[in-house]
Amino acid sequence: MATFAWTSERVAEALGVMGTGDVSRAYVGISTDSRTVQPGQLFVALEGESFDGADYVGAAVEAGASGAVVGRRLDGLSDEFELFVVEDTLVALAELARARRSELGPTVVAITGTSGKTTTREFTVAALGPQAAASPANFNNLVGVPLSMLAAPQTAEFWVLELASNQRGEIEQLGRIAQPDVGMITSVGEGHLEGLGDSRGVLDEKLSLLPAIRPGGSAVVSDDPPELAEAARRGTPDVLVAGVTEEADERAEDWSVGEGEVSWTWRGVKFRVPGLGVHMVRNGVLAAVAARLLGVEPERAAERMRRVRPLPMRGEVRQIGELTLLVDCYNANPSSFKAALESLEALAGERRCAVLAGSMLELGSRSKELHARVAGWMDEARIDVIAATGQFAGAFKTLASGSSTRGIIAEEDVEVAYRELAARLAGDEVVLLKASRGVGLERVIPLFERDFGTGDQS
Repeated sequence: MATFAWTSERVAEALGVMGTGDVSRAYVGISTDSRTVQPGQLFVALEGESFDGADYVGAAVEAGASGAVVGRRLDGLSDEFELFVVEDTLVALAELARARRSELGPTVVAITGTSGKTTTREFTVAALGPQAAASPANFNNLVGVPLSMLAAPQTAEFWVLELASNQRGEIEQLGRIAQPDVGMITSVGEGHLEGLGDSRGVLDEKLSLLPAIRPGGSAVVSDDPPELAEAARRGTPDVLVAGVTEEADERAEDWSVGEGEVSWTWRGVKFRVPGLGVHMVRNGVLAAVAARLLGVEPERAAERMRRVRPLPMRGEVRQIGELTLLVDCYNANPSSFKAALESLEALAGERRCAVLAGSMLELGSRSKELHARVAGWMDEARIDVIAATGQFAGAFKTLASGSSTRGIIAEEDVEVAYRELAARLAGDEVVLLKASRGVGLERVIPLFERDFGTGDQS
């Protein structure tokens, strides 16, 4: 793989503008944060609705930055400090990432979907082996993806990037930046409806990744929901569908969900990975298919994927005394809630189980309807105690005051709901914590530790 270093000339070529310096210099890296910029780096002054990064160029200078990309001319700076003045600093960041990707020539895997992106990313990185680099957690938007590409080790043969969207057109933009060799869609569900409108809008947004795949590249999508495979095949005839149903081109067989582990057979090879629920099988098959397309045989992929460990708050199992917590409060939408309920059932077995449910955010005008739908799923499931908070509290009010014999707690406030839930637990149950990240539902974990045990994590 080629080596790469940022110079004044390379920055100018990528951005299409000349710098202000008379002397060419080399930059040791690129930063968008004046608080963490390192000496010798190029500072990209991003602009937002409520801030202008150009206001922080002075702080970047004090931290040792050697130059900056800005959206307006600045006075009072040393002649030795190089400025690149562009029309849009966010576009400039993307162009710098594209330039590095073009020069280094890694094989890029881009993963999107309503849910399952991060787990599939982790499985894919594991399957590809030590020459694969992953985008950091949450680096999946129009800032994070370019930063991931700019920070990936030069020696990495594979870059595995996670792409997210909450507005129409973002995946298309991210696809143009990433220029993937393999594009993957893990799922399509009712998430981020405020910006994407409806289920069709979500589907179209995710599918917009596929045209960005480079010539000769590959598209891999999940078999769930069926509309995803159908729409992908119409637009990309050579797409591979992976999953557990007859619809899948690459299908997991003999799959099973045990306590803390899922397993399946694919192409005659037995796979085992930590996790719960059939959605983890799908994520694993997607990763194994992508790895095989890039030259990794199933036996090697299975061996590597077995060593993956669950990420915090994404189906994470914690043992607190005799109580088991299933912590799944990093993301929430109807499809991920359904998967979490399946995981709870698999983990609980014959044990009593409970749910502490927090709001699903960014569902727009359909929020009330979708909370009611998920509330119905919870009420039909084998759950002994349901503590509904936030927007779920209203959905459960009628159940809590009706004739149902199930233990239902409906309280807007999370900590009030926790106290009522704790009073109904014997201390040996399995408890699901599920909500959108913005709810911060993990703040009840110390309360469980205080009331039920030591908080040792398994």
